[in-house]
Amino acid sequence: MKKLCLLFLIVFAGLIVVAQENDTVASQGEMMRKRSNLCFYDGTKKVTITDTDLTQLLNEEDYDTYCRGRRFFKLGTGLTYGGYTAFGAGLGMGILGVHYMRTSTFTGPYWEDEQYNRGGRLLIYGIALFGQGLGAIISGSVFRSISVRRINEVANDFNQKHKKTTVYYCLSPSVIPVNIPQSQSNMAFGMTFSVDF
Repeated sequence: MKKLCLLFLIVFAGLIVVAQENDTVASQGEMMRKRSNLCFYDGTKKVTITDTDLTQLLNEEDYDTYCRGRRFFKLGTGLTYGGYTAFGAGLGMGILGVHYMRTSTFTGPYWEDEQYNRGGRLLIYGIALFGQGLGAIISGSVFRSISVRRINEVANDFNQKHKKTTVYYCLSPSVIPVNIPQSQSNMAFGMTFSVDF
């Protein structure tokens, strides 16, 4: 009987500390977006994933979505920076045109004043360039937001498919209150089995 009790205690103590971990995530960490690229983030740094590795990690549809997202990001970035340039140039031309028009000293009709007419042309070109720049900035922002959404979707899908799943189970002793009228004690001893995902 002593050997059976000792064996029970050993098994019981072993079951209390038993825990199993099932890890299916890529060892590199969580996939996330870094500008227009995908990278793995391990908690301390982001490591960009090469296109060769991405073709192996992603299915064909996700890889195509990622490539389209990168093209949209590059297009949006070009439009945005081009728009800033046109916006600034248009603003400068408009200010210069207004300056020419205001500083004209010609006393005759304005349509015969070369400086006034040059200022008017600069103002019109400046307004047109300003409007084009503003439109390019807005278009570039739209393209970049579409790109960010697509690349983030690819990263989130990958993380969902390869997320870390951890299962812990533990068997521990417990005291259960009971209400049995004939019993000497109002407590019973048992075991609790718990599983955490």
